[in-house]
Amino acid sequence: MKVYNNLSEYNEEFSTVVTVGNFDGVHLGHRKILEKVNSIARQYNFKSVVFTFEPHPLKYFGADVPMILTPLQKQKLLDETGVDFLFQIEFSEQFAKMTPEVFVREILVKKLNARFIIVGYDYKFGRRRKGDFKLLQFLSQHYGYTPFKVDRVEIHGEVVSSTNIRKFLQEGKIKKANEMLGHNFSLEGTVVEGSKIGRLLGYPTANILVNNEILPKLGVYVSRLVLNGVKYNSVTNIGIRPTLNDEGQDVKVEAFVFDFNEDLYGKEVELDLLEYLRPEAKLDSFEELKNVIEADCRAAKKIHAEMK
Repeated sequence: MKVYNNLSEYNEEFSTVVTVGNFDGVHLGHRKILEKVNSIARQYNFKSVVFTFEPHPLKYFGADVPMILTPLQKQKLLDETGVDFLFQIEFSEQFAKMTPEVFVREILVKKLNARFIIVGYDYKFGRRRKGDFKLLQFLSQHYGYTPFKVDRVEIHGEVVSSTNIRKFLQEGKIKKANEMLGHNFSLEGTVVEGSKIGRLLGYPTANILVNNEILPKLGVYVSRLVLNGVKYNSVTNIGIRPTLNDEGQDVKVEAFVFDFNEDLYGKEVELDLLEYLRPEAKLDSFEELKNVIEADCRAAKKIHAEMK
């Protein structure tokens, strides 16, 4: 997959199949759209294109919308779908003021040579979000492309959407979030030096400075730490560590990796969250904290064993 961050860098003359959206999460609904894009592109020997904006247009207008994925995670997941080109274009005042018809005519048709435009069931675009699938159908008569709308995906009667996935993450319903994502929610970051309290308790943890905008509900999670593509079973605490009198401090992400002795300081890692074990709790002593950590590790190892 070739990535473009500026439209001026693209000067190809390929006929394309284009989809437009934010694709935060690259969830099962997105994947249904991408499957359609790739299928049509292969059928006609066209190039498949994902056109997206950074930051999310809603964030440009001041909305507080924490992204599920970092730009790097999104790029990696989109690459795995087999898309030919990814456009990650800065959302600017120019795009904010652009009418839907101008966007279709100048960007999708003239610049990208779109022969097919594929969108999701609720797609809106252009100035004041006045563009929709009906407009794409109308404009197709003038600009010679074929529009397709992909129906929504539901799981257990609930719509697969980035909004619902964020809600499940914030409620600690990590298994439901992962089911809608079609992959495990993952935190990406760098291992930094921590307080080393875990080492004193016999459970040295990797303190991860995460890049993600969204964190799930505070608590303890069954997890897997991913280092250089290799996955290691782990248990993770996300929280303020109330037993250590850290109330009011920033939220910390600390993973204890089972049967692992390598130095992780400075390493870039990902942390897949698999299951929510329990909320954080303020305990009365270090001894009680150690016992609770032991119980968390036993529970996590049991769940890991059941997942094999």
